[in-house]
Amino acid sequence: MFAPLLAFALVLAPTQDAPPPSAPVPPTAERYEQAMRCAGVMAAMSSLHAFTGDTEAKTRSDRNGRGFITAATGYAQPLGLTEQQLSEAFAASTGRALGAITRTPDQAAADAAVAGLNADHDACIALARSWVAEANGTS
Repeated sequence: MFAPLLAFALVLAPTQDAPPPSAPVPPTAERYEQAMRCAGVMAAMSSLHAFTGDTEAKTRSDRNGRGFITAATGYAQPLGLTEQQLSEAFAASTGRALGAITRTPDQAAADAAVAGLNADHDACIALARSWVAEANGTS
């Protein structure tokens, strides 16, 4: 299901020129892991919004998720990851993000898991903002 999205993101991902010697080199593998984790968080949030019927929030989560997929794909290129590996990583990331909620037997634990997912969502948005600020030279 997400393979076409990943393929599309691979085509759109900008090729990375080597940074000038004075510019710090971002750790590509770490950035890939962060972006893929956040893509899973956004997919989980989208699922929750679909479940509650909040279509506006679902649309935002979907848009943010596509952004993280694109970022993860761009960071994956120098790592030599295949489309299949990206697809599997996205599925695993989404499963981890939803797992605490779906495997919880009682309401209090489920509420705590949803609160944790919301905190992860906020951290992902902050991460994306920091990447944008860094790219703009304002970090």
